[in-house]
Amino acid sequence: MALSRQYPPPLPLAQPWRRAIATSIDFLVIWLTSVVGITAGAAIQWGQITVFAVVWWLLRVAMVNRNKGQSPGHWLMNVRLLDGRDRTPDLLSLSKRELVIGSCALLALVGVESYGFNFALIILLMPLAVDCSLAWIDEEHRTLHDRVGGTSVYRCRRGFYLDRKIIEIVTKLRKDMR
Repeated sequence: MALSRQYPPPLPLAQPWRRAIATSIDFLVIWLTSVVGITAGAAIQWGQITVFAVVWWLLRVAMVNRNKGQSPGHWLMNVRLLDGRDRTPDLLSLSKRELVIGSCALLALVGVESYGFNFALIILLMPLAVDCSLAWIDEEHRTLHDRVGGTSVYRCRRGFYLDRKIIEIVTKLRKDMR
């Protein structure tokens, strides 16, 4: 009689809106941190770009590697990054993945900081929009940076449940307004 090994049920894939909120949270934290690198009167903010790139790598690569596949945004939204073997990705896979999305996010930052909200900003936002929009189209909800890094984003139980807390607050506010 052979004993069969019990495997846990597979984790559900994270919805694109959940991933977008998690990445937006990370972007905002990194952008606010990068403000310390601004040089007054400089045309190109090399200090801010450098701080942004370093903090992006620390938060989205080093922390994800050490924190079971979760960045702060992922933790708040209860999503986890796993590789093809359902493990936390190694530093090389994470670095390749974040090089793609980080470059797109950096272009978006340069557009917002330098050009404001005009046509140039739209051009600089296009790479980020194209990369992230693939999650809405693909049946596995994988983006270009997921494919480069060989990763997928799954829902998990570990986190803050920010989405549920916001829904509870909105429901309570609606009920109180009646």
